[in-house]
Amino acid sequence: MRLETKWLKKRNRVIHFDIRSNEKVKNKYTLLFILCICIVLGLAGCTGAQNSKEGELSPSPTSDPGKEMTKEDTDKDLKGEDSSGSGEKIPETSDKRDFSKLNSIVTQSNLSEYDFTDKALEYLTFIGKNYPERSVVDAETGKADEKFGDWLIEELKSYGYGKEQISEQRFTRKANSGNMVQGRNIILTVPGTEEGQIIVGAHYDGDGVGDNGSGIALLLATAESFVNVKPQYTIQFIFFDHEEIGFLGSRNYANKMSDEDVSKTLYMINVDAILFGDFCNIYGGVTGDEYDIDSYIEHDPGVDDPICTEGYFFAADMAEKLGFKVYRPKDLDGYYVANGHGMELQEDAFFTNPWTYENPAPGNSDITVPSPAILGVSDQVPFAELGIPYIYFEATNWWAKGPIIEYAYTGYCETYDENVGKMGMIMNTEFDTLETMQKYFPDRAEKHFRLYSPLLSALLLVK
Repeated sequence: MRLETKWLKKRNRVIHFDIRSNEKVKNKYTLLFILCICIVLGLAGCTGAQNSKEGELSPSPTSDPGKEMTKEDTDKDLKGEDSSGSGEKIPETSDKRDFSKLNSIVTQSNLSEYDFTDKALEYLTFIGKNYPERSVVDAETGKADEKFGDWLIEELKSYGYGKEQISEQRFTRKANSGNMVQGRNIILTVPGTEEGQIIVGAHYDGDGVGDNGSGIALLLATAESFVNVKPQYTIQFIFFDHEEIGFLGSRNYANKMSDEDVSKTLYMINVDAILFGDFCNIYGGVTGDEYDIDSYIEHDPGVDDPICTEGYFFAADMAEKLGFKVYRPKDLDGYYVANGHGMELQEDAFFTNPWTYENPAPGNSDITVPSPAILGVSDQVPFAELGIPYIYFEATNWWAKGPIIEYAYTGYCETYDENVGKMGMIMNTEFDTLETMQKYFPDRAEKHFRLYSPLLSALLLVK
């Protein structure tokens, strides 16, 4: 999903520091008192866990974000505050983010075992036929239709995951329109054998089979296939609600992450609209000190160049290890200027945003975001604001001109073929349907899943 309105509030500079004091506690009685308190709290926690009601969905694993919200919580959420009381997030650097030390159990030799394309295609067709509109909000009450969310929960249960692994996180937040909206995130936790976690998310609201039926289909196919998998790092599969009206679900989840949650998160993977685009893309990184459209207009070399791109380069390296062709920023920079057009269609390779400040988008240089970063247009944004590296999967065409200059060469148009959709634009239109896919791109979904599915598996099963 790509928002056409104002983008995001400016974020503060991320500062890394250790709040722990080095001063030793000398008073032995103070130490004894603290120890007693810890023991009491630990026993209370165990008792509470034993007394959880049978059959209820588990609370979310991060700072109890699945708990019933109080009015105070709601008011703080609407102001963008963290209702857990921890205040501004100041993420610490994690040794686990030294990606040079990470490998995956998925390799070229076992790739087919972690390619869940067939299941993803089945889910895509099912969703397109049975749930073309998902989590639609009633304008008067602010409540969303929960039929699809209920189906998601039952589907996750059917895989054989324990009740404690599936949770929902309800929230009330203000949408872009200014209206109050109720929603819920649906979370599946696959516990790892070591400390650390990877978050993978796809928004489930909307009315498009591409945006974002395709992302939901890939997450479900992967989750179903991972039921007997023991990953090294915990995997949080999150189905975000209300991305289309302001990243409400992902914002709510990120706001409730503790500093410890942030520190132990290796990266966040966002899967959004991977069906229709001519090119399969991977993005990652932010520009300068702010994830805000204003920071892109005036380029200050060395300051506004992309930072936090380690997620992108790790994913690109991983794709190459799996045997896929990857066109990186250095391969795409200046291609349009040199050739007068974009690259020919290649549906068996990964690409990224091709524009840089030196070679910006034609006609839209004022909103150029340097590769491999991307504008703040989806659920990766709240996590990037916390300093968590992100990897973003999206299929689109950055070289497509589209119907109007405002959309030209911005990635908002998915295809060179101007006979499809609105002059090549399918996302956020009435053409984002199974019928469009079957008429114009009958084999594209399979080709895209063949790329994205094993890569997603490899990124989730790192060691």
